[in-house]
Amino acid sequence: MSVREPSLFDKLKMGAVMGGTVGLCIGLVFGTVNVIRFGPGQHGYLGTLGRSMASSAGFFGLLMAVGAVVRSEE
Repeated sequence: MSVREPSLFDKLKMGAVMGGTVGLCIGLVFGTVNVIRFGPGQHGYLGTLGRSMASSAGFFGLLMAVGAVVRSEE
């Protein structure tokens, strides 16, 4: 039974998932700090926190996906 290497698309997905997970965690931490320091703003606690988490997850997911593709040797 031969083991095949993950395809370029598999590496892209894996990088996006890892970056999205890291971004969610970082967004949770920084969003919580911002809500404590500056208040919830006009979107409320969960809206502000969710927006921070989503933007961090999107940024890190894109960054890690591009990085995983660039590092691939195909």
